[in-house]
Amino acid sequence: MHEKEKAMSWKQTLTKVAEGHWVLPRTMSMRCEAHLFFSDELLFGADGEGGVEEDVFQQIVNGASFPGVTRVVLTPDCHVGYGVPIGTAIETEGTLLPTAAGYDIGCGMAQLSTSLTASDVAEKDKRRRWIDEVVRRIGVGVGRGGACKLSSARVLEVLRYGAKALGRTSDVAERTFIPVEDDTVNIPEEAWRKRDQLGSLGGGNHFCEMQLDEEGKVWVMLHTGSRGFGWNIARRFFVDGAAALGLTRSREDHVWFAADSALGHAYWNLHNMAANFAIANRLIIGEAVCEALEAVFGGKASVYYEISHNLIQKEGDRFVARKGATRAFPAKHPALKGTVWEASGHPILIPGSMETGSAILFAQEGARESLYSVNHGAGRRLSRSAAKRSLSQETTDLRMAKLDVLLNTRQTPIDESGPCYKDLDSVLAAVELAGLAKVTKRLRPIACIKGNA
Repeated sequence: MHEKEKAMSWKQTLTKVAEGHWVLPRTMSMRCEAHLFFSDELLFGADGEGGVEEDVFQQIVNGASFPGVTRVVLTPDCHVGYGVPIGTAIETEGTLLPTAAGYDIGCGMAQLSTSLTASDVAEKDKRRRWIDEVVRRIGVGVGRGGACKLSSARVLEVLRYGAKALGRTSDVAERTFIPVEDDTVNIPEEAWRKRDQLGSLGGGNHFCEMQLDEEGKVWVMLHTGSRGFGWNIARRFFVDGAAALGLTRSREDHVWFAADSALGHAYWNLHNMAANFAIANRLIIGEAVCEALEAVFGGKASVYYEISHNLIQKEGDRFVARKGATRAFPAKHPALKGTVWEASGHPILIPGSMETGSAILFAQEGARESLYSVNHGAGRRLSRSAAKRSLSQETTDLRMAKLDVLLNTRQTPIDESGPCYKDLDSVLAAVELAGLAKVTKRLRPIACIKGNA
């Protein structure tokens, strides 16, 4: 990267083109300008303190400098990531960017709708039973396998056909499956060994959370991805791609592939298999959670919607990579034709934190300006190590008790507590300010399952 680009104060170069919409001009190595969707407060902070870290801008430049890049968008939850910021959408022509899909290929959200109300789930003992029933039905924790056991032949069907292999439709899934153009591509052995993680939640920021909306209706939101299967595919291509480009290990995040190259062809097909794994994983877990709800509380529960936020997809004649960004198609978007969401746009599922709650949004026409992309959450403001250094376990546990949020862990995972994340209200306000989407429901947690037990 050019020395001048390293030295400049990037915020001074921004141009405000509309409320909530900023442009970072194309400079030197960048192949296009970058569009940032932030409120003034999120971008610059209060009284010159806080705001977007300067290192984010260097990663924006990196993202805009890959061959084939035609558009770059930053969402208001963005923060420093691997190669490019978390909260980025990048459009390319003829090239694939593994760093813009990340390691957890296909990671995303599912929302479950229920017939239950707040009074049905008021008893703490019942909520505790529900937590236990969910944990019994799914794999929870780093490296854990799923409770759902499929034959190797059935897993291969899932890798090719995702939700369709499970008999599910686009009424409940963003995409029933991602086309695998060549299923003769060899699946790396290290990925194939992780096929038993289908039906498992994982650890870190992955969760399953019971929530109440403003009207007292019970929902459940879950967050997980392609688990070790997708991680090992991503790892293989970061290593092989760096070797092919002559990059050192410290620069593996600069890997890119021509889509029509041998490596590009293999990556695209295996990336899509990982995405199908993730889609099926969320639906399998979602349906197990619905069974647990009905067993403990009665009533009815079903999958409302499933959507990804770490994915590269073909949209028109270009690739769009969303890294910690959520697709946001408004009403009458051609991709929604024939689905139940054609007249309204599809739901956008946005988690905040287990203290501040989450939201459901629907896109507006203005989403065209942001590559039909919005944020995927509130966005981290404290790293895990910084959270453990600076936050009090006792104070955190007291806050959670006061909020009446039950956990499956003895103590609150401090690196996933509310202060670790940006203010969700501010992030959602920035989305509405820019005319990208509208919030239709706010959801507050009352029970949360994390993989940190």
